[in-house]
Formats: sequence, C-alpha cells, structure tokens
Amino acid sequence: MADITAADRVRAHVEGALTAKQVNLASPDGRAHAEALIEEALTAYQADALASNGDGSPAQLEQIRRELRDDLLGLGRIAERMLADESAQEWMVNGPRRIFKDTGDRIERVTDIALPDDRAALRILERLLEHVEGKRLDRITPLIEARLPDGSRLTAAIPPVSSNGHVIFTIRRFRLRANTLTELVPLEMLSQQASDFLAACVRARKNIVVAGPVSSGKTTLLNALGGAIPGSERIVVCESGAELKLPDLLHNCVAYEARPDSADSLPGITLDQLVASALRLNPSRIIVGECRGPETMAMLWAFATGHAGMTSVHGETADHGLRNLARFALTAGAHITTEQALDWLREIDIVIHCARPTTYENGEQRFLPRQVDEIVEVQGIEGNRLTVNPLFEGSGADMQWLSAGPRFLNQLESLGFAA
Repeated sequence: MADITAADRVRAHVEGALTAKQVNLASPDGRAHAEALIEEALTAYQADALASNGDGSPAQLEQIRRELRDDLLGLGRIAERMLADESAQEWMVNGPRRIFKDTGDRIERVTDIALPDDRAALRILERLLEHVEGKRLDRITPLIEARLPDGSRLTAAIPPVSSNGHVIFTIRRFRLRANTLTELVPLEMLSQQASDFLAACVRARKNIVVAGPVSSGKTTLLNALGGAIPGSERIVVCESGAELKLPDLLHNCVAYEARPDSADSLPGITLDQLVASALRLNPSRIIVGECRGPETMAMLWAFATGHAGMTSVHGETADHGLRNLARFALTAGAHITTEQALDWLREIDIVIHCARPTTYENGEQRFLPRQVDEIVEVQGIEGNRLTVNPLFEGSGADMQWLSAGPRFLNQLESLGFAA
C-alpha cells in the first residue's frame, strides 16, 4: 500500500504541474518538459522519504518513474504491459474483468489484469488511437480497425455494436521471428529441402499462394518468401492493413495500404484499387497481403499480364484455399462464370498450406508449433475444380520431396535446387 500511496503522491504533483503550465504532451517540447517534471517530483519525493525514514529506494523510484512515463507519455500502464509481454500473440478484452491472451500454445484467462469499468477500457483505446492518424471510436464510428505504431492490429467496438454492453477490443501482435525461409527451418515450420525449393520458386518468378486458417503463420511465411526475391526486382506490396515487413527488407520495394470510408466523408481506397494502381508503378512483382474479395481478380489480372506475385488466402487445405480464391474472383463484378474464374486461377503455380495443429491436455485445447503441411503445384481443371500435384509429403521439419516434380523442375534446378 505504501508504494501505491507514494506513486499517487508523485503523480498528483506531476499532473498538477502539467495542468497549471498547460503542457501539450503531444509535442516533443511538452514531452521533454513532462520528463523533467517527473524527475523533479521524484527527487523531491526521495528527499522527503529519506527525511521521514520512508522507502525512497532506487527500485521504488524506478517503478514510479516507469508508471508515470507509461501513463503520461506512453499508452498507459495496462496497454504498455500488454504490448511488452513477449508471451502474448493476441490480447482479447471482452469486458473490464474478462481479459484473455493467446500465448501461442494456449488461450488463457488473465486474472492479474482487471479494469475498474468500461470507461477505463475506453481510455486505453483513446490513448492507443492518439497514435493512429484519422481513427476514432465514438457514437458515429462505434467499430474500428487500426494499425498501431509497432505493427500490432487493433480491433475495437463499443455498444451498441458490442452487444454484450461492454467496450471490447483485441490487439493482435505480429512478432515475426524470421525474415527469410532459412530462418524458418530451425523453427521446424518446414524442412531445409522445402525451404530450398520455395526459394528457387521465388527466384524463378513463380506465382505463389499461401493458404491456411487464422493465425497459422501465413503472414510470417509470406514475409519470408518475399525475403527471397532478388534485390534487382521492383516490388509493390498491397495490403488492407500493413503487416508485411518487406519495404524494410527490400530496397526497391514500396507499399500501399487500403483505407476505409472515414467518418469525415473521405472516400475509402479499396485493395483492388491499389492492385490496379500498382500496375502503373512499373513492378516486376506484386504482393497482395491477403485476398478476401474483389482484389483477387485484380491480382490474377496482374499475373496474366506478366507480373509475378504472391498472396495469402484463408483455407483449411490447399484445395480449400484455391476454391476460396475462385469464390472471391466471382465477387469482382467482372461478370465471369465459375469456369472462367478457375481458368484465371491457372495463373497460379504453387500453393503452400500452413497449419496450426492442436492437441488436448486434461480437456484443454493446446496449440502446437505452426508448420507447413502442403506444397502443391496447380496443374489444370477437372470438372468444376482445379487439379493439383503434391510435391512434398509430411509436415514441418519432416517434409520430404516426392518424385513427381513440377513441370518447371528443370528451371528450378538451373537456379540451384537439388531435388
């Protein structure tokens, strides 16, 4: 209790000084002034503590300093803790005292974090959105999606959209542990031979689709595939929300990010518009973060006109991912038939499927490490579906090459792949 009281006293002193001096914490000068006030208040507190035989220890001072910086200059203590937690891949706030996190191997309830009420949850969101241009959460826009400065994806809603009566939000963090295919091998996401094969496919400018369910590693794998692109190529990345790190990894790479309609009546910019515009940027390769709708047709058009590319799509299997792409292509308003959509999908060369296997321990679901469990070649059309040629068997580190290679195996071997 003593620590809490000490922190509250120092906080009251600093907040009073900030209010009296009307310090703007959004400006660099205001933040520097707040830092100076925090140090000044801590020095005064330490002197008082020593005179009255209080604590005033370096550990206590550092704790108070960290809490004040988080609350006044950062995102707030709870949000800062969430974003600093290395074990959390996703935070789920379903109400003030119903907070969960996905640790990668399980979804667990967090009992040592609780908010006093929904107003506290809303204050956290307001602080987070201070760092996101053009985003707000209010009666006019009760549902938002935003990308935080560290790349995390925020989704939030307030009543009446949140029908449980609470402010709810999730923070999904993209903690890429690998920027290359080679770095995925020791993580046992795929075998060395599978990594070499995919790297050769990228160098050969094959059109690649990464399929998989939610949180199966699609973004991580797509980012690693992009890392195999030769530095001489011109790359354009198009995403609904910027998640790929390729503009930071590749020198001749630029990125587009879609924008929804705003509450200020600014028109949105859709992903299919971005893909169409990307064709005018002289790209040798176009990467679409994820296909979920009309952008699928724009991407296939790019493939058909000689632009190599990659994308990801939801799919429980490689075949399911292809069927989803066919469905999405039909939403583009191009008035094509299912047979024509399948014919467009023949522009795709390789489909990779990512899985997030699960097991159960004492009745509780546990997640196993993410792994690639299918690499197939798109061959042709049979009836109302595409036919595929499986190229590997097994999954993860156990993936092994099958004898029936792709039709372009000679090209891959000339690029250094040894079957």
